[in-house]
Amino acid sequence: MNKVKKFFGEVKYELSETTWPTKEAMKKNTATVFGVMAFFGVFFYAADSVITFLLNLI
Repeated sequence: MNKVKKFFGEVKYELSETTWPTKEAMKKNTATVFGVMAFFGVFFYAADSVITFLLNLI
């Protein structure tokens, strides 16, 4: 039981030492992630469409 208390005490300490991002930084990072996901979604859709078209020519 003592190990469990020590573990959670260390977790609490580490979380208090963490530097959390600001609201503006989170908005920017979220927009970046969605932008990259959209880009790669369109990219892979286009690549798949081109490959499918080329294979249908055979």
